[in-house]
Amino acid sequence: MSKTYNLKLDGLVCPLPVARTKRKLNEMETGEILEVTGDFGESGENIKRYIEKHGDSIIEFKIEGEDYYIKIKKA
Repeated sequence: MSKTYNLKLDGLVCPLPVARTKRKLNEMETGEILEVTGDFGESGENIKRYIEKHGDSIIEFKIEGEDYYIKIKKA
């Protein structure tokens, strides 16, 4: 079973959410899971684009209003 980390990014706007997600992923091992939440929907979209470009996998992605939830599997 892989380890799961949580990253709460409420109150932050870009580029901080992408930078903090990138930093956390760099600390993780292959196969581990990162669950990212925040309250600025555009940041969620930016994180999703970053993940898609850099080879990790998005397992789940939701935006409800301005709140977002992203579940990422480290490649």
